Amino acid sequence: MALGRTLSTAQQGVHAIVIRVEANVGPGLPGTFVVGMADTAISESRDRIKTAVQNSSLQWPKTKVIINLSPASMRKHGSQLDLAMALAVLVANHPSPEVRYRAQHTLFLGEVALDGALVPVSGVLPALLAAREEGIETVIIPEGNAAEAGLVDYPTVRLASSLDQVLRWLEGEEHLETPIPFTSGNQDGGPDMRDVIGQPEARFAAEVAAAGGHHMLMIGPPGSGKSMIAERLPGLLPALNLKQRIEVTAVHSVVGRTFSGPISTAPFIAPHHSVSKAALLGGGSGSPLPGAVSLAHHGVLFLDEISEIPASILDTLRTPLECGSVRIVRSRHDVTFPAQFQLVLAANPCRCGAEQAHECKCTGASRATYLNNLSGPLRDRLDIVVATRSKGGVLRSDDSESSETIAQRVAGARDRSRIRWSHQELNATVNAYVDPHFLRRHFPASDDAMAYLSAFLAEGTISQRGCDRALKLAWTLCDLDGDDQPNLDHIARAIDLRGSTYGEVLV
Repeated sequence: MALGRTLSTAQQGVHAIVIRVEANVGPGLPGTFVVGMADTAISESRDRIKTAVQNSSLQWPKTKVIINLSPASMRKHGSQLDLAMALAVLVANHPSPEVRYRAQHTLFLGEVALDGALVPVSGVLPALLAAREEGIETVIIPEGNAAEAGLVDYPTVRLASSLDQVLRWLEGEEHLETPIPFTSGNQDGGPDMRDVIGQPEARFAAEVAAAGGHHMLMIGPPGSGKSMIAERLPGLLPALNLKQRIEVTAVHSVVGRTFSGPISTAPFIAPHHSVSKAALLGGGSGSPLPGAVSLAHHGVLFLDEISEIPASILDTLRTPLECGSVRIVRSRHDVTFPAQFQLVLAANPCRCGAEQAHECKCTGASRATYLNNLSGPLRDRLDIVVATRSKGGVLRSDDSESSETIAQRVAGARDRSRIRWSHQELNATVNAYVDPHFLRRHFPASDDAMAYLSAFLAEGTISQRGCDRALKLAWTLCDLDGDDQPNLDHIARAIDLRGSTYGEVLV
């Protein structure tokens, strides 16, 4: 009887759990058995790895093989365990104790093809972070995952292309390269705000939203530039710092979106208006996967044609907007996904899309109830409501500001807010994330500005949450102007930004 041990990982949300793989080769009828709550992909891997070993001119045991995945009480998913399982079997009868010891203390990730080649897998970055927490010094991954692995400097990552190459490395006969460390470099442009002709109010609203991390709703006729402005909002945001890159890349890695490399700029996620709750929030059978709100972590989630999205789905955004995370509860476990994003919504004023009421072909009742699926509580969480216009525009405008110019002002405003809140020992980096109670008590606007805001609150024109968000907006306008405290003008402009669209006050 011989026992081989290796290490691998299994996904649990956006985190990974280190799995200890044991292969026992002993007497009995020939056969390979996998135990330890493995899913179908892992159970079927016994035939895949056996064929890969044989096609790599290696020797597969002709006796009974039992592969155990520990902890046995946790369900495992995915094909990333292939390499660890194959090597555990191969080193079980290896004559060198050094090889068995080296395999036992190395973490292996990779799907094994029938010819022995290593296929890239999802979830590599969470696996590397789990290995670092466990103190594992060496991780072997497929070459196709090299770009993603360059984001971390520990543990030591080595790249392999085939099963037999990894075995030769364990025996000291092969050198495996390490990935090139990731450098963000110069980010070439995406869509530029210069392409948006006219729409000064909406362009300014996007700048304010970017500077303070505020949520925004745009209402306007078709073709007035709502989608164009939303697509260009990430270009106004600063590049992600290292911590944010790791968080964002880890989420995208779980769903296999990072084979081309880590994500260093704010992501832009725009699901179709037929999106389901599971696709928006995350979920699915078996192991839950992150949804659109988590893929937009530290970026922008854009929902177009919101009149077509049922209220029951839109209202599920209320908790992520407040908490910055999504918790998916299952019978045996629950998973929490990060979801700190900027929400941008867009809608037509009515079904026919007429800009003015007298041009509308819809019935009065249809126009009045067109956006009834956007509930009051969700509307109250939107900091900015802006109208886009299709009339009075121009064909070209040479003096339109570029995204780079606007982004410089946004970066300056964010720097001022970050320094201010860091001096108060707050984790918030933008005004939208500051606790409203702290803001009212310690950082109010000027006395006349607060009196003006109180008048709106007393009249019922604005809710208490709307009052808090107007104060946050005022601080963002103050940061853009380079002032030390919001004044009456900032509060008035903040209320206006929250405010009136086609004669309807959205609070």
